Amino acid sequence: MADLPPGTGDASLTLAQAIPLSGAVVVMTPQGVAVQIATKTLNTFRTLKVPILGIIENMSYLLCPHCEAPVELFGHGGGRKASERLEVPFLGEIPLDPEPCHGGDVGRPILIEKPDSPVASIFRQVASNLAGRISVEALAA
Repeated sequence: MADLPPGTGDASLTLAQAIPLSGAVVVMTPQGVAVQIATKTLNTFRTLKVPILGIIENMSYLLCPHCEAPVELFGHGGGRKASERLEVPFLGEIPLDPEPCHGGDVGRPILIEKPDSPVASIFRQVASNLAGRISVEALAA
């Protein structure tokens, strides 16, 4: 697993040429410019014949700390629209939430620190969707 910076695609190209990749997951925020950048990255991986496992929309919304209603700070749905347009699976939406960040800072992931929280449930679902895609690609190979 490698977390690559958005941008020109140089890091994606170098990585794909240096080691064999079993697949790529494109993570984007919902804004239009992020979708454009992620599309370029996805197309770079396609050109290099790296299987695209799917798209995840990060910072898709904020869960209100009082009522848990979604608040769309950066727009919403860009990842899903991109997955439909690019014909790749949509793996899910990750909300903007301070708990996973705090857990990362102190070394206690949200799935351990607050396993019954709504955010932990979302992470489990996205991970399950990704695991399914990895299985499909492994069977196809």
